[in-house]
Amino acid sequence: MAEECDGIDTAYPFSKTRRGRVQKNMAHTITTDDSKGVVDNYRIRKLTPKECWRLMGCSDEDFEKAEQVNSNTQLYKQAGNAIVVDVLEAIFKQMFLK
Repeated sequence: MAEECDGIDTAYPFSKTRRGRVQKNMAHTITTDDSKGVVDNYRIRKLTPKECWRLMGCSDEDFEKAEQVNSNTQLYKQAGNAIVVDVLEAIFKQMFLK
């Protein structure tokens, strides 16, 4: 059962095995669509494109620049196709330690 602040995946509403997956106190993996949500005031709401960009480690300034020239659909796709900046930095640090 989902509780406040849990992540919800709404990608497969008619599936008997995949619909409404709950992630306790965290967001699901960001994908290229708008099927991710969160429990907020006991209701499920979609994550906004800006929230997706923030989860990927992007600044609000970068998002606002992209928002001026892209639709919400494109913004979701860009977040879903991105790699988290902090993760990429950690990978490079490990590569160059040896």
